Amino acid sequence: MRVRMFKPEFAPLVESGAKRQTIRPLPKRLPRPGDRESWREWLGKPYRSPQRELARVKIVSVERIKMEQSSHEFLISLLDRPLRGALLPIDDWNDFAKADGFKSMFEMVLWFEREHGLPFTGIIIKSQNL
Repeated sequence: MRVRMFKPEFAPLVESGAKRQTIRPLPKRLPRPGDRESWREWLGKPYRSPQRELARVKIVSVERIKMEQSSHEFLISLLDRPLRGALLPIDDWNDFAKADGFKSMFEMVLWFEREHGLPFTGIIIKSQNL
């Protein structure tokens, strides 16, 4: 069973079951639908403290995502379905951001810009409880 770590700010949402989607940088080994994972948080300093399991999940889907910003707009492309992803209404994008633990798309964009920089290429992992 693969372990996936979460920042403390997302731990309550993962533990409650409200967050069953996560966006991650593109890994060397892509998870696959059907994989089982243990989602955890560090109890102190990362790699120097015990971990606490928040949830055991089964991966439902994995899609590639790209976030980029131009001088006047922000674009999210779901690379496995670029036209559908780029053309979703803003309300759908806010729901998408909320599923990932953010209050709005604006908050999500600021977080990814601060944590990873833009453009960002990664994957969306959607899961369900075991």
